[in-house]
Amino acid sequence: MPILRFFFGHGWWILWHVSFYLILLISVVMILAIFGQELKRAGETPDTPSPGSFMVFMIGVGLAFVTLVDASIFAAKLQTAWYWRAALIIGLPLIVCVVSFPLNMALATRQSYPAFWANVVVSASAIVGNLWLLWAANSSK
Repeated sequence: MPILRFFFGHGWWILWHVSFYLILLISVVMILAIFGQELKRAGETPDTPSPGSFMVFMIGVGLAFVTLVDASIFAAKLQTAWYWRAALIIGLPLIVCVVSFPLNMALATRQSYPAFWANVVVSASAIVGNLWLLWAANSSK
């Protein structure tokens, strides 16, 4: 079934997919659940960020890590010059960091619903992009 292969791969890929989902569960879903409980309505003043608010950056770090691994797997299958593969391996996680870290900071400091949903959308987009990288690497022979 193609949809199961997209989400879980086959063969040794299943192990990485399960690890991928565990990393995302710990670094993205659980952190969003924690910070989602502290959201303030429009007009309410946010709480002062505590030292624990630094945890919100785990969202970006977790997404960047899995993107680094998935981009490396995908780049190994490409038949291009080494510098294009290196640019892909470095560039994709860098893009994830540049996009997600400001949103993570907004979630920690503003504690607003728009900041939360922006984090959810960016995280979901990065996850789908990573699954596509794995699918493309797996389907190219």
